[in-house]
Amino acid sequence: MTQNYELIVKGIRNFENKVTVTLALRDKKRFDGEIFGLDISLDRVEGAALEFYEAAARRSIRQVFLDVAAGLCEGDELLPETRPCSEARYTIKINSSDNSITGC
Repeated sequence: MTQNYELIVKGIRNFENKVTVTLALRDKKRFDGEIFGLDISLDRVEGAALEFYEAAARRSIRQVFLDVAAGLCEGDELLPETRPCSEARYTIKINSSDNSITGC
């Protein structure tokens, strides 16, 4: 079963030497809210546009999702045949063109 998710930017806050981008993960099939929200704190870059911070936050959280997916498939204490999951079973795909995340 495949579920489609959308990573959206809810807001950007500027501080003296930091910029915080608030991202939310939403299930595209449900319109009643978000699965979770994240605040990504980034160092301020002189002359950078808001789009720069949005893209940097998306890249940052993309790596977190990839690390989580890889962690779901670890099981050093179990033999490969008895592990509860496999690389093929847990996949997170992030499409940067439409900001969608597909998981299965």
